[in-house]
Amino acid sequence: MQPRISSVGSQRRSDRVASKGFLFAACWAIVVLLFASQWYLYDAGHGLTYPFVYYLGWSCYLWGVLTPLVMWLVRIYPLEVNTWMRTLPIHVAASVFFATAQVSIEALGKWLRTGAGDSLAATLLHYLRQHSQIGLLTYWVLFAAMQLYRMHDQAQKRELIAAQIETRLAEAQIESLRTQLHPHFLFNTLQAAVTLIPEDPEAAEDVLLRLSELLRISLDEMYTQEIPLGRELEFLGHYIAIQQRRFGDRLGSEILVAPDLLECAVPTLLLQPLVENAIRHGISKHKESDVVTIRGFQNKRQLCLEVINLTSRLEGRSENLLSPGIGLSNTRQRLEHLYGIEQSLSLCNLEPSGVCVRILVPLRHVLSHQKAPAEVATA
Repeated sequence: MQPRISSVGSQRRSDRVASKGFLFAACWAIVVLLFASQWYLYDAGHGLTYPFVYYLGWSCYLWGVLTPLVMWLVRIYPLEVNTWMRTLPIHVAASVFFATAQVSIEALGKWLRTGAGDSLAATLLHYLRQHSQIGLLTYWVLFAAMQLYRMHDQAQKRELIAAQIETRLAEAQIESLRTQLHPHFLFNTLQAAVTLIPEDPEAAEDVLLRLSELLRISLDEMYTQEIPLGRELEFLGHYIAIQQRRFGDRLGSEILVAPDLLECAVPTLLLQPLVENAIRHGISKHKESDVVTIRGFQNKRQLCLEVINLTSRLEGRSENLLSPGIGLSNTRQRLEHLYGIEQSLSLCNLEPSGVCVRILVPLRHVLSHQKAPAEVATA
């Protein structure tokens, strides 16, 4: 998952750089056009004009130098709540300096170009009276644009950091939930094998062989959050076979899944804790035989999975079975982390007896070279 985060971060940084470049170019173009137009109209009003390209060229030269300096100064001395008393006087002085510099260059160019009888000082004084206001306005327009961009950029950075932290936290929580499930399952299976050794060594050997296969599959999928449903059912088939060694003919199983759903993505180790829960609350507490059924079918744009047993019964509210420390609670938390509001987990009583656990997840397919497991009875 981490490379994906890095890729997203790099893309957002590239977007910020492009946005910053566009903002800089747009501000510069507006300033150049504003000054060129103002200069042209002023000369036209006094009966002395040149082609507009002349004024545009001079404005590009003047503000091609001044604009980067203004934006650099705003970046070095941003106006913030805790520093405004120190930085505001700096920008006031800078705005006066840059406006005076721009008007002085403009006045010098006019004096050299026209060769008027007025002295350079008189021309400069005239330009300062007539043109300095637009220079000051332009500085503060640039200042405001840079401040707004800086605020927007900081907000995006905070959003990116928050998203990275949230993603890493969710991944860590998912991994924590998975590590809670694996030791619990391993302990129960080893305990079952130990119980069988004195009575049926051959059955104990089969349990241990299937356990080794389960561990191999678990290691193969250690860093995978989702696997094909067919792969999950293969894992579940080994687990059910182990439990059938414990309970013998008293425990039956049935897996009914449409063949076209075996490539659908499901969370790794999703069904095993549900089946374990059905056995623990069913045949482990009741003397009669039981059948655990796993059904999979499409429900609109969602994949529906059901784990059903015939002997257990919900006592009180179903939420009591989802309390901390229970496998169903871990399953619900994993689903919430992976799919948000696009998932659900519910329990209900069946008549005359039995319990159904239903899970809904988004219907998505993943590539898999695994064949459908032999234990799956397709419907």
